[in-house]
Amino acid sequence: MGRRKPPESVDNQDRWLVSYADFITLLFAFFVVMYSTSAVDVGNFRVLSDSIVRAFGLPGVSYDPSRPDGDGAQSSRLGMPQLTAQSEQVRVPLQAAANIDSTTAALGDVKAEEEIAGVEMALQSAIGDLVAPDRLAITGNDKWLEIKIPARLLFPSGSRSLLASSIPMLRRLAETLRALPNEVVVQGHTDNQPIRNGQFPSNWELSTARAAAIARVFEDEGVDPAKLSAVGFGPNRPIADNESDEGRTENRRVVVLVRSALLSQVVGDG
Repeated sequence: MGRRKPPESVDNQDRWLVSYADFITLLFAFFVVMYSTSAVDVGNFRVLSDSIVRAFGLPGVSYDPSRPDGDGAQSSRLGMPQLTAQSEQVRVPLQAAANIDSTTAALGDVKAEEEIAGVEMALQSAIGDLVAPDRLAITGNDKWLEIKIPARLLFPSGSRSLLASSIPMLRRLAETLRALPNEVVVQGHTDNQPIRNGQFPSNWELSTARAAAIARVFEDEGVDPAKLSAVGFGPNRPIADNESDEGRTENRRVVVLVRSALLSQVVGDG
């Protein structure tokens, strides 16, 4: 008998389906990952944007990705009018924002409102008798408080030297501020009338010198200088019409801004 002929091997023509299936699986996984990274949680994004805005010191503007125009909105916990920021376009730096834990920031917002309420009570207890339409005013929201003091109660016209009558009031205010962990920013403001003396070349220098003079009193009274800062805005942030004497008087002021210590800590830890 002759030897049996071995069966001829036949190549499998369907092996390409294995590679094709692997490719389709990888492609599907790629698009799933792309979709998941593109989905934005609006609530967390708003908290994140508020934290970034606070870090840059903008006055209460928040970015809302759910609105097509992206406009910010201001809120005032005390129901008082706040400065508008219509001309400011807020752009959130996503690279920096990615490093902030939005969950921690959300918790910080809740606690900050309670903290600011406690600060307001302390200030009302210390200087509440001085609050009046023609004297001091305390305004703010759940992130900071502002104590507005008319310049005529603090300085002679065109001068940075404090009136002797203003020292007791500033000492009472400093006594409360030194017991708080909050950052304190002293802001000087003027009207739009050019200054007419040889001591200051412009309202920039006058407003800054006045803010520094008050910050110096606070430091002398025991407020931690590490949490103190002084800044002058000159005539550039009016709150009234400079065309009238009453408006210019309203614009000549010093604002003591007390920021939430909890929110500053959240941003710093990020």
